[in-house]
This record gives sequence, C-alpha cells and structure tokens, in this order.
Amino acid sequence: MPPPRFHGWIVAAAATAVLLVRLGGPALWDDDEPKNAACSLAMLDANDWVVPTFNGRLRIEKPPLVNWIQIGGFTLYGRNETGARIGSALLTIGTCLLTWQIGCLLLGPTAGLLGGLALATCIWTAVGGRAATPDAPLLFFTTLALWLFVRGIGYRNGTSGGSTSDACSLSASSAIGIGAACGAAILAKGPVGVGLPLLAFLLFAASQKQTSATVGWLAALARVRPATILLAAATVAVPWYAWVGLRTDGEWLRGFLLVHNLGRFTAPMEGHSGSILYYPAVVAVGFFPWSIVLAAMLTHAAVVLRSPTADPRRRPLLLLVCWMLAWIGAFSCAGTKLPGYIWPAYPALAIATGLFLADWAGGRVDFRRPRFLERFPQLFPTRLDERGPDQTVGLVMRLAWSILAATGVAIAIGLPLASGRLAAGNAWLGVLGLIPLATAAVAWQSQSAGDRQRALAAVAVGACLLVSLMASVTAESFSHAQGSRALVAQLELPARECRWACLWNVPPSLVFYTGSTVTKLETPADVATHLRQHPRARVVIDGRQETVVAAALPFGYGVLARVPTLSRHEYLVLGPLAGQDDPLAFAH
Repeated sequence: MPPPRFHGWIVAAAATAVLLVRLGGPALWDDDEPKNAACSLAMLDANDWVVPTFNGRLRIEKPPLVNWIQIGGFTLYGRNETGARIGSALLTIGTCLLTWQIGCLLLGPTAGLLGGLALATCIWTAVGGRAATPDAPLLFFTTLALWLFVRGIGYRNGTSGGSTSDACSLSASSAIGIGAACGAAILAKGPVGVGLPLLAFLLFAASQKQTSATVGWLAALARVRPATILLAAATVAVPWYAWVGLRTDGEWLRGFLLVHNLGRFTAPMEGHSGSILYYPAVVAVGFFPWSIVLAAMLTHAAVVLRSPTADPRRRPLLLLVCWMLAWIGAFSCAGTKLPGYIWPAYPALAIATGLFLADWAGGRVDFRRPRFLERFPQLFPTRLDERGPDQTVGLVMRLAWSILAATGVAIAIGLPLASGRLAAGNAWLGVLGLIPLATAAVAWQSQSAGDRQRALAAVAVGACLLVSLMASVTAESFSHAQGSRALVAQLELPARECRWACLWNVPPSLVFYTGSTVTKLETPADVATHLRQHPRARVVIDGRQETVVAAALPFGYGVLARVPTLSRHEYLVLGPLAGQDDPLAFAH
C-alpha cells in the first residue's frame, strides 16, 4: 500500500476521474435533473431564493438547497449541464474524502483508503454524484454528521479515547456541529436529514449500554445529546421552512410534508414500489464492482461482531452497521422506493468493505468455507479437506474475481445490443467489457502469486476506469441526438423566441432546454388553436400522438423535427413549415 500521506490524494484523484470527466457531456436525464435545474434558473431569474417554482408553478417536491447550489454553478459555468451538476460532483468528492477520514479514524489507514476508493468508484456514486439532484447534498451533510460523531466520541486510528461507559458521550460543541450538518441535510431533502442520522447514533448508544451495567438506558441515550442535535438542526433549517410557509400561505409545507414525505412513506407514488428484496438488489448493482465481495464482507462483519469485546474492530464496525441499518431499514419500510434513497448508507458500506479487504490482504479473515464450492472441483481442484481457513477465503475471492469476469462478458455483449436499439453506431462501447475481464485476470494471477495488495490495486484501478468511462463516454453516447436537447438543437429559431406548448404532458427537460415556460394543452383542437394564435408557436407531442393530431393541424403546419428518446418513442415538434413564420401567410 502507498504511504498514508498519499491516501487522501489517491481517493480525491479517483473521485475526480469518476465525477468530473465529461460532466457536462450527457444531456440532463429523466425528470428530476431538468426539473431541479429549471427550478434553479427560475429562482435565479426572479432573484427569489425562497419560493421554488417550476414552469410557472409552485414546486413542492424538494427544499431549496440543491437550487442554491445550482445557482452558484450556473453563475460560474453558465446555464448548461455542467453548471447544473458541478455542485453535486464537488460535494460527492468531499463525501469520498470524508469516508476515507471516517475509515481511518475507526479502523485504520488501510481500511480508510479502501473504503474511500470503494465509495468513489462504485456505480451509484457515478450516477448520483453526476446528477443535478438533492441526493449529493444529502449524502455530503449526513456523512459530515457521521464524521463529526466519530470525532466527537474520540475515535483515533481504530481506538476510542474514552472508556466503555462513556464511548458514546458527545460534548455540546460536537452535538451542535452534528446538528448544524443535519440542518443542512434537512434543507437538502427534508426531515430524514436529521431523523435517520440521529436514529443511527441512538442505536449505537443503545448497543453500548449493554457493556455497562452502571449506566441506565435513558442516561446512555442522553449522552448522545439528541435534544442539542435537534435544536441545532432546527436553528439551521426552520427559518427557511417558516419563511416559505408564510410566502405560500402554508401550501408548500402541506404539499412537501404531507404528500412528499408522509405520503411517500405510507404508500407507493409514481409507480416506485418494491419488496423487501428491493434494496439488497439495489446495493448489489449500485455498489458494483465492489459488491462482488458483498457476501464475504457481510460474513466477515458477522464474525467480527461476534468476537470478544477486546477486538478493536468490533465497536467501530458496530457503528457502521447501525448507520446502514438506519437508512436501509427505514426505507425498506417505506411504500415508495427509489435507488437513491439509501445512498447515504454507502459510506458505511464502503468502509466495512474496506475493512474486509484490508483484513484479507493482511491474512486476518477467518470464516467457515461454503459447502457449495465443493460442487466445482474443475474450478477449484485442491481438496477442501486439505485447506485451512486462509485457503477457504482464497476460494471465496476467486469466486469474486469470476463474478467480475462474468460481468465483463455481460458488458461486452450487452452494450452493443443496447446501442443497436437506443444509440445506433455505438456498438464499439462493448470494448469496455474488457476492463473487468482484465481486472479479474490480474487479480486472480496476483492472488495466485501471493501478492494480495496488487490484486486490490488492480480492482481499484479497474473500477475507476470502468465507472468513469461508463458515466462519461457511455452516458454521452446514449444521450447524443436524443431527447429535448437534440430536439431544440434541430430548430432554426432560437428556442427562447418560440412560444412553446406540449400536448398532455410537459417533459421537464423541455422547460430547461427552451429556457421558457411551456404551456400544457389538453386536446388536439388546443394544438391547432395555439398554432394559429402564435405565429412562432412550437408544440411538442409524443410520436404516438401524431395520427390523432395531424387531422387537427391548420394548413401550412407540420412536423419540423423529430428525435428519439430512451423509451424508444419519438418527440415531434409541430410548427409552421418553411416560409410560414410570417403571420400574414395565414390570411387565407
């Protein structure tokens, strides 16, 4: 491993490669990115930092922290994709560095380095960290709260400075700092910004009560200073919530708290539901490629947690488990489920993975060998009864490298197939599958040669290359010539000079890329009326509506542009045909 003085720079370099390379290349994705960005531009243009609006209406879905951050991005980088995303990317780089620091404090420099790299180079960090959404600010400020908690209870390089009985005692200043960070998280995404971090801290304090018979339950929980944390969080967050409530006569508060918090928790919204297995599947995909050792990491964590209390890894790992349980457990109970909801659990997951890999590299992993490996003698020819614990772990790691190689094959086959359906001409992207294949081969060979550190280095480099290229080159290739950005680019007139409307549904990306308010029309007759009344009108429809609308179009109007979307449908722009922008042309 490189000297510890370089570890922070290594984590920062990996995170920068994943999050900043071609950040503004892909168009804004889905509905959330352009809706947040358009809301930020509306607040900037109106010079109103209090009331969020979208397409001329009050926006109740999210608090304003993401908009304030994006306003800064637009001011520095312009009204474009980079300006919308730069705040999220920089905050996520900060989160990776905080994760490295937390890992160092709890479990030592090697676990910290590997944990920081695991977070920086996993799939979901590339997705969420490059997205113009509130997820990155929430992740940063909740991880900041965890870092302040770890420092507050006195952990240094894997050991606690306090005795068992006061292992969870926080000073007033530490609690205030934690509360301030949670207050910023409330401004990012609501009450979960303080509720779930505080739940994790209280769970950890309750677990420590079992080791001290002299401290009562209430006293053990009180040492976390929950009242101080809540008061500090309220001091940061409540002024804006009160102000927006007054400005909107309570409408924003009712919509956000009752509909988009209580409503989302109690029932599925917008079709986003899932079973109890939803989030385990999300972690398996989102934490890739590090999730190839997920099962081994969980087994190792269980062994450590069952170890004697003298094991210095036990209590730090228990804190990480409490943090993961708070986020994953709470959202597993929610009716609405989305992959990004549990992203704040990833720093703890990454550090626990870093601990497993550090212990594996140091020969300190010991758990019972899985019996199912006996079914593959051709892959693992040595007799199992001749192996000790270290050989068993070696088999598990070879299985992990095999999973990584199989994923490389899937990418090599899947990306060309997907490009043929969604982004013709990009079949070459299949070469990215060679990265995990080569990584798996180097890791296998390094393990066979007894050089486990080189195996881990290969995984870190391969993960950085694969995730960086997938997030930049692949994403840009799939978004090129698709969606609202490509649609606006095909028009001769500047988008702001047009009078825009949509039939039935207004794509949020159209509001952002046109830079104007888009009128929602209800019937094909409304389309015809809008076109007649506004000489430079442009109406966007779904390609599946073309036949219905065509019969209602006035003379001289037709399809000006059509672009595909990732849903395999088309957007069509209707307007005056060549030479018809002059309103006198319709005197007939």
